[in-house]
Amino acid sequence: MRQGDKMSISRRLPAAALTFVLTGATFAAEGYHLWYDEDGQAVYSQFAPGQGRESTTVKPPPPPAEPPEVARQRLEQRLQQFEDNREDQQLAAEKRAAAGNEAAEAQRRCESARKNLSLLNGRARQLYQTPDGQVVRLSEEERQKRAAEMEKVIAETCK
Repeated sequence: MRQGDKMSISRRLPAAALTFVLTGATFAAEGYHLWYDEDGQAVYSQFAPGQGRESTTVKPPPPPAEPPEVARQRLEQRLQQFEDNREDQQLAAEKRAAAGNEAAEAQRRCESARKNLSLLNGRARQLYQTPDGQVVRLSEEERQKRAAEMEKVIAETCK
């Protein structure tokens, strides 16, 4: 091969490749042929079937309405919003549970204070057990002081 032939081939190759790509794009834009082979399997092709077989032209789907990058960003934003909403719901549920626990604890304190007040207002010389397990007899002054404390707790917690 001569030097001139090599140069003309290297110049023709990009032109031939461009022609092939444009022709393929043209076929794709026109659609694809659909037909069924001897086994009943669907066959899609750019080219019509030979040997007198009938085919249907199937148009390709339209291009996406928006670029993939924009669609991906929109999806990521929606996923972030979903995650934010889920976290907000979880925090709200935790707050409701904490409020319910506080209400139950306040009810327990209220009932305990009422029970203690009724015991303190009962028999004057009754024995009482301290939180550390000791049993003591309260003086009238101590009994009055504790009764006042229980009334204060009842006023604060029993609503």
